[in-house]
Amino acid sequence: MARRFHIAFYIAIVVLSMLLSFVTKRSVAASARPASAAPRFASRRSFSFGSSSWSSAKTPASASAASASSNYDNALSSVLHYDIAVAYQPKDREESNLFKKKHNKPSPALESPSGEDNLFVSSQSAQGYVAIGVADGVGGWSEAGYDSSAISRELCASMRNKFENAENVQTLTPKELLSKAFDEISTSPKVEIGGTTACLGILTPDKKLLVANLGDSWCGLFRDYQLVRESHFQTHNFNTPYQLAKIPAQIMRQAQLEGRRYIVDSPSLADEYEWDLKKDDIIMFATDGVTDNVIPKDIEIFLKDQLSDGNNKLDVVAKTFVKEVAKVSKDTNFPSAFAQELSRLTGQKYLGGKEDDITVVIVRVT
Repeated sequence: MARRFHIAFYIAIVVLSMLLSFVTKRSVAASARPASAAPRFASRRSFSFGSSSWSSAKTPASASAASASSNYDNALSSVLHYDIAVAYQPKDREESNLFKKKHNKPSPALESPSGEDNLFVSSQSAQGYVAIGVADGVGGWSEAGYDSSAISRELCASMRNKFENAENVQTLTPKELLSKAFDEISTSPKVEIGGTTACLGILTPDKKLLVANLGDSWCGLFRDYQLVRESHFQTHNFNTPYQLAKIPAQIMRQAQLEGRRYIVDSPSLADEYEWDLKKDDIIMFATDGVTDNVIPKDIEIFLKDQLSDGNNKLDVVAKTFVKEVAKVSKDTNFPSAFAQELSRLTGQKYLGGKEDDITVVIVRVT
């Protein structure tokens, strides 16, 4: 009996590990664990991401206005019709010994204030347009000794640069911007190898938001603190998002010889959205460090709690949000969105947050 139990347990662990690392090997530290009971997956839960959980602890330096890149100018900026705030926090990660041995220096993802995530906020064009977005680098490349943060960082830098130097921003779409930026980094020596998701938008002077999303980063529009529009995740399989990738030809050939393949998606596959905006609407762009842990209802409660009295500045709200998501991502008893999806797939209830880099750009329509 004991032998059969140990064999069954071992098989379950192997299957779960395969699920978590399938195809992309995103290198996430998930704390999801089986619960004592195994009820069916539920799309809503009783947990309240409410005011009683706010901490007064000092915001980590990683979520401060300091940036290792020039992909945005200020943690809080105000343009024609919009206030825009950014915040981020990298997950706790260990040094990649293979990278250090190969390059004789620490992994850039270890030193980056946003980990393998990145973001950008453009300056406002003369016509009143602004571009914003987030990107999430695929972490598995760091295990092979590469800089897994380079592609998201350089993609965001390129999107900002391409937008700010575009001749006709009035006709430029987010998907076109993504495509132009990806073409540039595909030949850039700054990116040796890597994969990334991307979710970006263009805010117009007549209060519209144009969005392009490729992968499992996310954009949501909140009106009266209720989610009214959102982008949809693009995934090939569980924990396997669509992703832009730059992979040298020799590595692709070697993979083919070994019967393996890499996911290499095109910017043309990005979903596009166009939403009308109203005064006091809230827009959030977020990497999956947010959406793997909290559900829209949690975000609704948070935004109402923090913004309804009009006393909190948007950058403070953004930093507080990131800090609270980071906290629940480390909570082994938290019913995270990731744990719920794992429960649905396996038929066994799981609990626990999913530690990951967390990055947001939050916009308030003024």
